[in-house]
Amino acid sequence: MPYIALYRKYRPQNFNEIVGQDAIVTTLKNQIKTGRIGHAYLFCGMRGTGKTSTARVFAKALNCEKGPTVNPCNECAPCRAINTGSMMDVIEMDAASNRGIDDIRDLRERVNFPPSEGKYKVYIIDEVHMLTTEAFNALLKTLEEPPRHVVFILATTEPNKLPQTILSRCMRFDFRRVSTRQLVARMKEIVQEMGIEAEEQALVQLARSSQGSVRDALSLMDKAMAFGGKKLLYDDVLNLLGAVNRDIFFAVSRAVLNKDGGAVLDVIDDIASRGKDLFRFADDLMEHFRDILLVAVGADRNLIDAADEEYAEIQKLAKSYSREKLLSIIEILKTAANDMKWSSQPRIVLEAAAVKLMLPELWEESQGYISRIQDLEQQLAMLQERLAEAEKILAKKEHAAFGPVDGQPLPERPQVAQRDTADLPKEETLRDGSGLPSLKAVAETQGSGHPTISERKEENRDSEILQKLIQIWPELIEELGKKRKKSLQTFMQTADVKPARVEKGWLYLSGNDVYKEIILADKHIIEEMVKNATGMDISIKGFEQNKRSEDKKKLLADEKTGNGFGREKTCSDAKEGNDENNDISDEEFLSNVIKIFGSDIVKII
Repeated sequence: MPYIALYRKYRPQNFNEIVGQDAIVTTLKNQIKTGRIGHAYLFCGMRGTGKTSTARVFAKALNCEKGPTVNPCNECAPCRAINTGSMMDVIEMDAASNRGIDDIRDLRERVNFPPSEGKYKVYIIDEVHMLTTEAFNALLKTLEEPPRHVVFILATTEPNKLPQTILSRCMRFDFRRVSTRQLVARMKEIVQEMGIEAEEQALVQLARSSQGSVRDALSLMDKAMAFGGKKLLYDDVLNLLGAVNRDIFFAVSRAVLNKDGGAVLDVIDDIASRGKDLFRFADDLMEHFRDILLVAVGADRNLIDAADEEYAEIQKLAKSYSREKLLSIIEILKTAANDMKWSSQPRIVLEAAAVKLMLPELWEESQGYISRIQDLEQQLAMLQERLAEAEKILAKKEHAAFGPVDGQPLPERPQVAQRDTADLPKEETLRDGSGLPSLKAVAETQGSGHPTISERKEENRDSEILQKLIQIWPELIEELGKKRKKSLQTFMQTADVKPARVEKGWLYLSGNDVYKEIILADKHIIEEMVKNATGMDISIKGFEQNKRSEDKKKLLADEKTGNGFGREKTCSDAKEGNDENNDISDEEFLSNVIKIFGSDIVKII
């Protein structure tokens, strides 16, 4: 008798042998017991999880001579025929090779015939997502209202490719991945039945490598049995799969915890020298840190595919790692695994990722953004408290220096130097004859009192900004010409516009304010140039009042009061002064006067 692969030989023959799909099995059993059997089912899920096997068991349960029954006998003629695939009433159709509309038309014609051997006609259409759009449309009516003796079972790994019209006509069952423990339990039953000695770690490694697929697990076990004969050893399975011992992952995680980069690089060198798959190592290492993360967040034990002794070790490591640190490690390993696929030197990429795990910046990130923000808030609160204390101390010193207010007794204080009180009212000096001004006098002379520390810093900053603007001002004037702002450049040069004062981010200009309106209309150009040159946001407030502006205001006031000779005298005096120093004509003199005072207030008599 020819050899039969394990996944075929040990295919489930009844509902009790289906692994890891308890919810689906219970639902189908209840439908059989109550007689509420549907007309169309959709079995979807990843490969090797038992979709087709469950469909065959369900077909046997419907057609068994004892049934419909939840426990098919596997001994009657219909059961044996279904097991061998020779029963005419159970039709398995591969939609990948029979995907056209003609195949569905043939199916529709045969549906109307009653079953010849059993009680139900069962159509099992595998990989149903491969049908064409026309074939799906042809199947719709038959799928929705088939004869009472027909049951459709559609199986697919990609339900997202099915039309909604098909999905809405079927009772859907999603097959889940089989856990490692369930796979190990099933493989133990098989090796015991076959009389093979197997180490549990070897079975765990095979189950973990199958990624939840029963068929893949049995195929790998078949391969390992061919390699090891009557014994399944853990080291043989590792060599066969190109994997590394789980102890190595625990050693790496402890080395990362101790920031021992040399130990991790030694592990990578040992793996590469033994010809192990570095890609597989990176994926397994990432999965190992994933298990630690799940334990750290308190996930259920069933989510972690590990033996009990490994799980205890993972719990110890989870207490030493922070969640943020584990997330950062997984992110680094994920990036390295992706980069390794496209690199000609995957080992270097993996080693660089291992070194990155030891960087102190990564451990600083493990504090998390929220905790770092909380630390900054605490530091800010401490600074505010210290600033409040400093202001209190400064207020006490000012009180000691300037005396009490409202007749309160004067505290004792050391002798201080005399201050100049010539500018203060005589009655506002201290009554004790010390020569120091009272608080009231200082308030009247200096506004609200002495500047605070922050005000002094602001004044120093404004002074520094002003000095910098004065230095670069000629360059800014020249830059106006390069930017094709020649008219603005001419007005500023004629008016001799320069920075005069900076106060709290505002810039005051000095110069002849005849062209004030013209210059201020384009102040945004000057502000932009200042920002490009210094990197500071400076806004132009206006022009400082100068003597020439005061003369203009005086002339306007004289004109309103009728004192016209004031303007004439001013102009004539200006002319006489100019005649003494310069030999200019009357036209030039008048032009200069208009340029200085403006044509709106100059009247020629």
